[in-house]
Formats: sequence, structure tokens, C-alpha cells
Amino acid sequence: AVVSTQSTGISTKASEGYSRYTMYEQGQETYYITFMTADEKHADANGMFPTIKIEGSWGVTKTGLLDLYDHNDMERGKKDIYTVPGMKYVGDIKCIEITVRGKDGWKFQYIEVHSGRNMRATYFYNTAGIWMSTKSKDVSRYRMCQK
Repeated sequence: AVVSTQSTGISTKASEGYSRYTMYEQGQETYYITFMTADEKHADANGMFPTIKIEGSWGVTKTGLLDLYDHNDMERGKKDIYTVPGMKYVGDIKCIEITVRGKDGWKFQYIEVHSGRNMRATYFYNTAGIWMSTKSKDVSRYRMCQK
């Protein structure tokens, strides 16, 4: 499996992404990332592409753009599960940092992360009520840690 070092998708249109990209495999671990979109007006997103940096007791790993192929993900009140192979194993998950790209806004209720090696899920709840977007009034990068 491969992920983009620039967290970009591959496209034949220059307007949809970078014209250059570098691909590499970080490791042998598979991570499972669940987004639960908030069940409130305008919480869903179309054209939003997040990446997640996972920080653990043994290091850091980062996903490429998360988007479910041929599926309308990040819908209001719904759960989406992303399977991300080729990642570095980071041990016990301590923090995540979500970064969004795209043209829409999105509000999540929680993000759950676990690996194939450590099936114990780690939950990160949006207790601050953060709206994710690239607009200046919202947040495009947000870091959450376990207490």
C-alpha cells in the first residue's frame, strides 16, 4: 500500500491537485479510522478531504487524503470507516491531528482510531464543537490528545 507524502490524490487534471507527487510506504500496519459526523444542520461535507496524523508511544504516522471511493462520506449523523494500510505502527495512540482540505465545512462528533495489531479503539470527541473547514472563521487543523 502507498500513501502520498503531500497527502494528495492522484488526478489527471492539474486543477484537482499537485502536478507532482511522491509515493512511499511507511510500514506494515493497517489503521482503521472512523469518523462520526455530527447530527446537526450543515454538519455534513461534500468535497472535504481530511488527513490524520497519529501520534503514539512509539512514534508518528500520517495518512494520505481520506475519501471513500464511490461513496458519499461525511454525511450528517452517519459513520464512515477508512481502512489505511502501509502505515507505521506507533504503539499506544496518544494524540491525533486532523487537517482538512477542500471547499466545504464539516463537524464531527468523534473520531475513533485503532490498528490491526492493537484492536483497542481510541476515541477523540469533539467536545469543543469545532467546525473544520479551510475558511478563515473555522479550523483547518485540529489536534486532540487523550487525557
